[in-house]
Amino acid sequence: MDNPDPEALDAVLSMALATGSGDDEALEVFLRANDPAALAVAGADVIWQMATALGRLVNPPRSAPQMIHVFAQARRDPGGADEAAGEA
Repeated sequence: MDNPDPEALDAVLSMALATGSGDDEALEVFLRANDPAALAVAGADVIWQMATALGRLVNPPRSAPQMIHVFAQARRDPGGADEAAGEA
């Protein structure tokens, strides 16, 4: 798959910042101004790239799918992230 549209990628990163700061109005603007499919592709690419980068920072190194699994586990059970990472 090709790299995501740079404008959609910019919008996804800006939406992440808006979400983190609780700016619902900015989120609404980004959602209305961008193609939902382009946002989904760019968002998936961002998640994959971040998981890859984070996986290189842990010891032992983890793959992107492993890091995504750890994140998913942490979202379901905040105490379970250490277990999913093999640190429990």
